[in-house]
Amino acid sequence: MKTKILPVVLVYSCVLAFSALAQQADQGQPDSVDSDAAIAYEDLIPEPPPLKLPPREAALDALMSIPPSSEELKATIVEAQKQGIPEQTITEARFLFYVEHKEEQALIDLLPLWQKLEKTFSLDESEIFATREDFLAVIEFSRALQALKAKDRANFKKAITEALWLSPAQASAFTPYIEKMRIEEHIEKTKIDLGGMLSEINDGEPAELKTILGDKPALLLHFWSPWSPDCETSQVSLGDLSPLLKENNIALASILIDGRSEILAEAREFLKAQDKPISGPQLIDRMKNSFASQLRLTDMPTVVLLSPEGKILYHGRSESSLLREKITSLRVKKP
Repeated sequence: MKTKILPVVLVYSCVLAFSALAQQADQGQPDSVDSDAAIAYEDLIPEPPPLKLPPREAALDALMSIPPSSEELKATIVEAQKQGIPEQTITEARFLFYVEHKEEQALIDLLPLWQKLEKTFSLDESEIFATREDFLAVIEFSRALQALKAKDRANFKKAITEALWLSPAQASAFTPYIEKMRIEEHIEKTKIDLGGMLSEINDGEPAELKTILGDKPALLLHFWSPWSPDCETSQVSLGDLSPLLKENNIALASILIDGRSEILAEAREFLKAQDKPISGPQLIDRMKNSFASQLRLTDMPTVVLLSPEGKILYHGRSESSLLREKITSLRVKKP
């Protein structure tokens, strides 16, 4: 991807800051600056006025800034087209948006556009690719996603390997899908035994998943850790999901994946701080034959929807629309 140069003002302010620290060290002063001095120092460098970009540059900047919604993306594309921004650049912006928002089907749907652009691809018109190989790798990546959706292991492996070969620098974007295919294959042949006791987080009381499930059509397990950066957002997502779980009579339990003292203490503090704690028992995964290892959990937080027989109905993020579809499909039909 293209690099950007630090603004001159920022570089200049960094130099001044290091000079001030060097003077303090020479004079034997502590490395702290009182607040009045700091304010006076900041006043020495006035904020530059906002730069007004020409219409075409402004449209390009808005396009490549990854808009927060599909509607805003459409609006930026319309303006970009008005300003004569090439279709290749617009397609690159779509790609960034779909990657950021994890819209896999949309990434697959880009494949015909990438193939159409292959003959006319120009590095001069690219905002995200440093080499032609990087561009070709994204085409293979789209093919890999297409094969993954079709559960075509051979073609997935072929396409994702080619993508990695063409652009090793993008490996961090490609390799999670290798793990995803492995998880999906594992899910198809795995059943979870809901028996066995787990301990409750706060009081250590034993609990059994089979008992928590009772006679309900499914059990949603929320695996989490207070050390996960997405821990807070997962709580909000589950809170939003609670009415749907209740409506469809789905049981819910949260499982802390690691019960070591330090993590357990942080988990308790985290739960105490929640304004609207999620319903359902808060449990600790067992050390031996843990549910986390049985389910091949590599990302936190993860939710897993289980049938009464222990079949894995869903494995992924709580905010996914697919999870909501699975839950709704379990609704008991009234005679």
